[in-house]
Amino acid sequence: MTGLLKNRNGNVAILTAMLMPVVLMFSGGAVDFFNWNNQRVKLKELADTLATRGAREFLLANATEFQVKAVINNVIDSGYAAAYGFPSLATEINVNTLEGEVSVHLSSPPADALLLNKFQPFKQSLDITSTAVAHGGMNVCVVALERTGDGAVSATTNSKLLADECSIMSNSKSTQGVVSSGNSKIEAGLICSAGGAYGNVHNYAPFPTLDCPHYADPLSEREAPAVGVCDEVDAVYGHMIEDVVSAAANVSTNLISAAAKGHGGGKVNKLINGAGLSETTYTLNPGVYCGGLTIGTLANVELNPGIYVIKDGPLLVGLSGKLSGENVSFYLVGDDATFYFGPEAVISLTAPKDGPLAGILFFEDRNAPADRTHYILSDDARVLLGTFYLSRGTLAVASLLPVADQSAYTAIVAKKLSMSGNPTLVLNADYAGTDVPVPEGVGPVGNTVYLRE
Repeated sequence: MTGLLKNRNGNVAILTAMLMPVVLMFSGGAVDFFNWNNQRVKLKELADTLATRGAREFLLANATEFQVKAVINNVIDSGYAAAYGFPSLATEINVNTLEGEVSVHLSSPPADALLLNKFQPFKQSLDITSTAVAHGGMNVCVVALERTGDGAVSATTNSKLLADECSIMSNSKSTQGVVSSGNSKIEAGLICSAGGAYGNVHNYAPFPTLDCPHYADPLSEREAPAVGVCDEVDAVYGHMIEDVVSAAANVSTNLISAAAKGHGGGKVNKLINGAGLSETTYTLNPGVYCGGLTIGTLANVELNPGIYVIKDGPLLVGLSGKLSGENVSFYLVGDDATFYFGPEAVISLTAPKDGPLAGILFFEDRNAPADRTHYILSDDARVLLGTFYLSRGTLAVASLLPVADQSAYTAIVAKKLSMSGNPTLVLNADYAGTDVPVPEGVGPVGNTVYLRE
């Protein structure tokens, strides 16, 4: 009996039972507070994003209050808010067009809770306001003029399009007007699609703004240069790869086969060494090159300043050919006038400082057949300073090493910009770092957007 009286084992259970409601209350309250604070942080992030996207519309010409509000509401309705965990929101948008200012007020009921939503302030709706201001305009480095098709701007496989200091504008109304897939990445100060965008969040930085207004062709009023009589016809400099293969009969069969098929990796240079051929330097003058201009293996072509009219044939730089020129421009006229920079070609070009094509590196005839493709496959095209104006065609980039990364600036106005494989196209915006002018409508047409506390 005495032992039973002294046994206190049951006291622990009693004490635990007494304290359990208190423990549950504190632990439940901690969970509630964590969820409430997390909800508040996400709501703030969403408000910041919406305000910033709205203010970016002021970086475009003639943005209106209606347009800004439509863009923000479209983002919400597209499921963006639901992705943040807010399927239902009360939204108030205020737009000051004179100041370029957008305020977004969001209100959401508190998340379900165990305890805290029975107490103030946790039982009240969450209210967050963010304000973004557009200062100036923006730098534009890509304008894709395609109006309906998929992939007006596209990057596939392992492509990288890096335009951190400027904006990418796509006019396609397609739901896949902008495409970034696989391990590709498109980075820009602003990515603006008149339609939709295909790809995941990790494929973009930032994710494209959708349903943007049409961005007019900024070079539509630039006059094309006059075309005179032919200065050269079917011009070819250097050796074609077939000639090199024939001269290198003592080189191993496998190496010859690899070079003849156009494989890179230095195999052509090995083939050249075996052929006993040497490089020849040529200096060309501006003029009309009827039938195109071909720069083959072992040709180092240096261009004097001026305009080169490539008529009724391609500008072709073959394997290990070299093409360089300062203050030069190419006018592509005729059905077959495209350009092709092959693997292992060495390219270094800067646009004119003055004259009718000042700031323009390539100008495609506006009457050219639609949807032609111009290729940059070169692993050594580091300097492409100026503007590519290909209003009827596609600029296709598929190289292994960075393209245009050593240029002060590169701008692209084309029907489409297509990247595939492993290229890295770098579009710099150091406009003060060169005396080559930037054509009106691209380059520094504006500046920045910032959040204001």
